[in-house]
Amino acid sequence: MLFSLSGFGLSLNAYTIQDDARQHVFWLQQLNDAELFTNDLIADYFSSVAPAGYKFLYRFANWFGLEPLVFNKILPLLLGVGTSIYAFLVTLEIFPFPLAGFLSSLLLNQNLWLLNDLVSGTPRAFFYVLFLGFVYYLLRQELFPCLLLIVLQGLFYPQVVLISAGILSLNLITQKQDRYFYLIGLITAVFILGVYQLQTAKFSQVITLAAAKQLPEFYVGGRSEFFLDDFWLFWLTAKRSGFFPFEWQYSAMCAFGLFLPLITRFPRQFPLVRKINAKVRIIGQIIFTSLGLFFLSHLLLFRLHLPSRYSQHTWRVVIALSTGIALAILLRQLRFKMANLPKKLQLAIMAIAMIVILYPTIKVQSRSERLSYLTGQTPQLYQFLQQQPKDIVIASLSLEADFIPSFAQRTVLVSQEYSIPYHWDYYAQIRQRTKDLIQAQYSSNQAALNQFIQQYQVDLWLIDQAAFTPEYLSTNPWLVQFQPETPNAIASLQQAQEPSIVSKLDRCSVFKTTELNLLNTQCIVTEHLGN
Repeated sequence: MLFSLSGFGLSLNAYTIQDDARQHVFWLQQLNDAELFTNDLIADYFSSVAPAGYKFLYRFANWFGLEPLVFNKILPLLLGVGTSIYAFLVTLEIFPFPLAGFLSSLLLNQNLWLLNDLVSGTPRAFFYVLFLGFVYYLLRQELFPCLLLIVLQGLFYPQVVLISAGILSLNLITQKQDRYFYLIGLITAVFILGVYQLQTAKFSQVITLAAAKQLPEFYVGGRSEFFLDDFWLFWLTAKRSGFFPFEWQYSAMCAFGLFLPLITRFPRQFPLVRKINAKVRIIGQIIFTSLGLFFLSHLLLFRLHLPSRYSQHTWRVVIALSTGIALAILLRQLRFKMANLPKKLQLAIMAIAMIVILYPTIKVQSRSERLSYLTGQTPQLYQFLQQQPKDIVIASLSLEADFIPSFAQRTVLVSQEYSIPYHWDYYAQIRQRTKDLIQAQYSSNQAALNQFIQQYQVDLWLIDQAAFTPEYLSTNPWLVQFQPETPNAIASLQQAQEPSIVSKLDRCSVFKTTELNLLNTQCIVTEHLGN
């Protein structure tokens, strides 16, 4: 709870939001105002890919007065509690020793509150509580709760249903008893996955591997960096393609769990290992299933989305469970060995043990950075935009555009945050919009500027004050992806060709800060006509 409360404290600023929540929560503000984000491609996309249970939960919370952006900050606390309970219970099913359950729960909680999965309050935040819940009822052979968890997995985070189905399949093949249990569970999982596929039909054109290899977005420095030159990094610890969790300091601290198979070979030296029962096989089943889905996902890129989604989450669960058990056994044995030692030495040893356990929490460079909490820097801009008509469209290449849908509740034509390339029927439009916007903003042709405004029905144009320097473009990883528009714009600036919009920066400005300038596009067009 200490980890969760300290993480929650970082989000209390009204203009602070978790990075991924900017994608998956902003459009839910329609619950309080149906006129927001109408005819908005970005809102339509993220709404269509959101699982039904996720939508319902936010709608339910909103009905009780918890607005989406507020509920998003509270939800991780609730999920964290549920995850802790199930981690404790699953450990006791395998090894009925309360200290082991406590340590497993502690270690898993500590890990999750140092990362941005649980705290995002997005669909993937539900993985841990729903997966551990499924494992718990599977170990207890309680059919209806197990089926309910599978249904909930499909309603909140469908990828985890594949992992559950894999585990059920392994048990169906290897277990001679209760096969009906595993068969019914497997049939339920297949049915739920079919329902989810129908739900996401609006944007169903998953980008092909061949197409992805043609886009800079998928290479080093790209918006969705995937293809890496480093072989070992790509397969082992890369955030999107690697098998193991990328947070090495946690894995190193939990290395005790890797010694669990070795410890079990010495029951005379470690008598507690006799309490480990046959249910421990679930750990091996999780690893085997995750490994299979990981390689299958690589084979079918990107039809099962990202390979790491099938291994890194489960690995965190496995390492927490095995480490909790291993540490409990070792600490119990250490207690007996310490009985004859001086009390001061006993206290020193216990202090060292606690430091080892809590080290990752203490040794954090920046909690806010690790949890991906971001704070909007221009509240005055958001407040100004909230006073504008609800159906306006804002064009901008500024990173500030990432915050506008969440804090100003207004539509942006494009922005880096929403440039997600996995569904081509969505991203092809976003990519073309961005290319057109770059070309228009840096064009010296007024007619081209007017045509862009009319084509996309742009009402306001937000520009960084530093936007008209070659360095602004060349140092922006998102913008350099767009070829040949960005290189052409850089070349034009280097040749001292003034973009047409520059002459409108003062006369058409409706809001200005030291770093931003917001222009009225009607003024841009009429200024030209007037000339």
